[in-house]
Amino acid sequence: MGLKRGRGGENNGKKPGMRRLMMNPFKKARPEGWLILLGAVLMLAATILHPPLVDPYDLQKAYHEFKHAQFWIGDHILMLIAISLWLAGLAASKAYMARNNKTSDFGAGMMFVALAAWILILASELTILPILGNKGTDVKVWEAVFSFGLLSGYFGFACSWIGIFCYGMAMKQSGGTFPKWFSASARWSGLLAFFGIIITCLHFDFGYFVIPVTAGPAFLWTVWLAILLLSGRMH
Repeated sequence: MGLKRGRGGENNGKKPGMRRLMMNPFKKARPEGWLILLGAVLMLAATILHPPLVDPYDLQKAYHEFKHAQFWIGDHILMLIAISLWLAGLAASKAYMARNNKTSDFGAGMMFVALAAWILILASELTILPILGNKGTDVKVWEAVFSFGLLSGYFGFACSWIGIFCYGMAMKQSGGTFPKWFSASARWSGLLAFFGIIITCLHFDFGYFVIPVTAGPAFLWTVWLAILLLSGRMH
C-alpha cells in the first residue's frame, strides 16, 4: 500500500527504463484513477449547470429556478453519471490505502452508502421531473421530492467525506510509503468538509460560502488521488 519507490542498485539510473516509461506513461495506470478523475470533471460540469440551491425548505426559490432552468433534466442525468463514477472509483481504491484494514473497509463502506443515497436521490428527481404539469398537486409533489433530495444530498456527501477521513486514518495506520502530507490532508480535508455540512444544515444561508470553502480541499484530494493512481505510483 502506498507510493512506489525506485529500486536500488546499478540499474536505478539507466536510460532504457526511462525511455520505456516515457513511451507508455499509463502502462501501470490504475483504472480506479480514471473513474475518479472522469467523475470529478463531470461533477464540476454538472455543478456549473445546476442553479445554486442550498436550502431544502426554500421551495419558492427552488421551483422558480426549476421553471427557468434550461438543462435541469440533462444536468441531473449528468450528475448521476458523474457521482456514480466518482464514488465507485473512491470505493474501489481502498486497497491502495491499506490492505486488511478495518478503517479502510469502513471508509469504502461510507462511499457505497453515499453512492446508494445519490442514486436514490437523483433517480427520484428524474422520475418526477418529466411528468410535472401546472397543477397545484404536481407542484406539491415536486416540492416534497426537492426537499427530500437536497437534504438527503447533504447526508450523501457527509458519508463521502467521512470515507475520505477514514482513508487518511488507514494510510496513517498502515505505515506505508505515503507522504505524511497526503494522509494528513485526507484526514483534515475530510473532517473540514464534514463539519461544513453540519454548519450548512444549521444555517442553510451559510451554504453558499461554507460548502465551496470546506468541500473544496477534500474534492481536490480525490483529484490528486486519481493522478497518483493514473501515474502508477500507487500499489
